[in-house]
Amino acid sequence: MQLCNKQALKAIRFLSRALLIVLLLCQIVLYGFNEYNSDNLYHYQWGLKNNGNFFVDRGILANNHTPFYFSKEINDIMFFDDPAVIDYFKTIGNISYTAYSTLGFDINWEEGYKFFKSSPSKRDVVIAVIDTGIDINHYELYESIWTNKYEIPNNNIDDDLNGYIDDVYGYNFHHKNGKVFVDPTIDLHGTHAAGIMVAKHDNQGMKGLAYDSSVKIMPLKVLDFNENGYVSSVVSAINYARENGAKICNLSLGSYKYEASIDEAIKNCEDMVFVVSAGNGANFNGYSLDERDVYPAKLNYPNVITVSNVCFDGDRYVSANYGTYVDVFAPGTFILSTIPANNFAYLTGTSMAAPFVSAVCAMMYSRFPNVPVSLYKNIIINGATPVNSLTGLSKSSGMLNVYNSLVIASSF
Repeated sequence: MQLCNKQALKAIRFLSRALLIVLLLCQIVLYGFNEYNSDNLYHYQWGLKNNGNFFVDRGILANNHTPFYFSKEINDIMFFDDPAVIDYFKTIGNISYTAYSTLGFDINWEEGYKFFKSSPSKRDVVIAVIDTGIDINHYELYESIWTNKYEIPNNNIDDDLNGYIDDVYGYNFHHKNGKVFVDPTIDLHGTHAAGIMVAKHDNQGMKGLAYDSSVKIMPLKVLDFNENGYVSSVVSAINYARENGAKICNLSLGSYKYEASIDEAIKNCEDMVFVVSAGNGANFNGYSLDERDVYPAKLNYPNVITVSNVCFDGDRYVSANYGTYVDVFAPGTFILSTIPANNFAYLTGTSMAAPFVSAVCAMMYSRFPNVPVSLYKNIIINGATPVNSLTGLSKSSGMLNVYNSLVIASSF
């Protein structure tokens, strides 16, 4: 009798474990990435994993640069699979004003990130973010901020004799001081870009594309509240990034006017790759860069990758610029990311698309040291997923594919 009880107990344990394995496998099949539940905002990041549930009223999308905070208010305005919200959309009448996401239309990040993380051997890489300031104390970002180890904080002395006082975490070229974060409203744009690239995993927040101890962000503030700045500040920031070892430079900014000094600064940084936004057309109508100017988006150098904005429904977003100067499209419509004071927001624009590509370039640099940065542009273009609606709108006629790009890089 005792033996039978032991056998029965073993059988029960075996069945329980088998059932647990089946449940885990089902979860993986249903939800994909094995860290799905570790960041509760991840399933709202449609660019990384598009489950087809994301939808939004086009009237809301028309507010191109208006932040929508992840809070009760946004829940009341729009959401994804809540029956009450679905009923709300039914009441607005014309369903043509609602955009739905396309199942599986994403950048194949999960497979790419697994590939990136599969090697314990990675070299350090710094992404310079030339933008507004960055909230370096945001709980998603503080572990991923670059530090100048030769500078002593807050002593008002240029300890490393590089010409900049207290540049511990980067530099504020707009105000000419070491304060890379000035104000929650003013420095929203740069903080949002940083989160797309390096937001921490496994902390009940969102996921950054290239989150890893080897990847750091260098905040270089050049823009004010209205996202305006000086050419001299941008040039100085580029030179600072080069002198302090940055290999990737995210430039989610632009001008209608050609500036020779910015051109020269970028051209002289052959060992850095510049990922720049293609720009947003006036009145939410994007235009061809073959017909109108945006710089540095039109600097057609091997170390410049120009990125435009694709919507979650598979189409070029209406405000996004396009043409033969654009290299690739990346998610840029209703992108959830970090904003100051430990908050999150949705923003839309080519400024949101560029950090996706910057993150992939950082992953390539960290994981595959044999690949010169001068080839990153071609790798991104050749690795892109062809998209019918984007045919002829960029060199790649497609959207960023993280896994494909890393696989190509691994062949060197």
